[in-house]
Amino acid sequence: MRFQYKGTSRARQKVSGVLEAQDLVEARIKLKAMQIRPEVLKEERASFLSLKNFSLGSPVKLKQLIVFTRQLSSLIDAGVPVVQALDLLGQQETNRAFKKILLDIRKNIESGGNLASGFQKYPNVFSDFFTRVIEAGEMSGTLDKSLRTIGLQLEKLAKLKAKVIKALTYPGFTLVASILAVGFLLVKVIPEISKLYGNNKLPDLTVFVLGISSWIQNHFALIIAVAIGTPLSMSAIYRISAFRDIWDPLVLRMPLFGSLAVRSAVARFARTLGTLVSSGVSLLDGFEICAKVIPNRALKKAIQDAAVGVTQGKSIVDGLAKSGYFPVMVVHMVGIGEMTGKLDELLNKIAEIYDEEVDNAVDAITGLLQPLLIMAVGGIILFLMLAMYMPIFSLGEKIAG
Repeated sequence: MRFQYKGTSRARQKVSGVLEAQDLVEARIKLKAMQIRPEVLKEERASFLSLKNFSLGSPVKLKQLIVFTRQLSSLIDAGVPVVQALDLLGQQETNRAFKKILLDIRKNIESGGNLASGFQKYPNVFSDFFTRVIEAGEMSGTLDKSLRTIGLQLEKLAKLKAKVIKALTYPGFTLVASILAVGFLLVKVIPEISKLYGNNKLPDLTVFVLGISSWIQNHFALIIAVAIGTPLSMSAIYRISAFRDIWDPLVLRMPLFGSLAVRSAVARFARTLGTLVSSGVSLLDGFEICAKVIPNRALKKAIQDAAVGVTQGKSIVDGLAKSGYFPVMVVHMVGIGEMTGKLDELLNKIAEIYDEEVDNAVDAITGLLQPLLIMAVGGIILFLMLAMYMPIFSLGEKIAG
């Protein structure tokens, strides 16, 4: 759930924003940790007419965040005070929104806050994972190491995201190009060829294709409206919780793409939890953060159920195995890590293994879809050309007869 808040910071500044929490009580606890006294705290109500549903996301790109993390780590490691480091990075930042955020965080620290509380004021830029690792680093006096850990994690997550996008980009691009090519044939080429036949009687297949061409030309505005409206409608529908509860489990069972979704989610879960545990974050907090970084509702619920099991004295393995979504090897390795006290090491090993599995899944998808799409597009074009040249074949048979 998302909650909107307005209140006063420790520096007596008016602040407002949005945070995620399970309920109102947890939202108040988070605001207290951020040293904000709430004046207004209410659940954010979703509306399809609201532009917030179509937010462009964080004003800071992932690559910018990685560079910032690396630079801040280097400055702190060199002995530069945090306030001075933030001031230096803020002054040289070209992204105006990010520049404003960094300078505001610097003011927060000068007013008596810490780095983690400053980051918590901007949840759309700095995730819970980011702030929790920073908080652990500040408490243990290893802030530079924590920043390096975050930078490495973000880089690996960026590579994982790029692999998934690569798997989806090729079939999407090919599909769009195919639709445009077929549309061009139906709207421009076929009408010109049909003029050659005059009022002669045409084969049924040719009449059928000409009917499709005529319908497209007469309803071109409707087709454009559907092409634009469909993605927007699908985006709005996807935001409905009831739909996600049904759709997300089905995604995990889809041929090819389901395997890719599971492998990429396992890699993200393992690397995030491993980093949090090695940074000193408690296991339950780690599960809570992992549930937020996994977009699929079915896997998110499986992680949350596993966390509930831990609070009841059960093993992590029991919770992960119960869902049936996590591969057996992952469950076994987590169990071994839990027994040996080397959970973070084995989680990082799982992440490395499933990074390679994602590579294999991407290669399998692109390798299989490429010939299938080419054959499908070739078949459609062959069908259209055959339909338009059938009258010529018929004429040739009459002449030969």
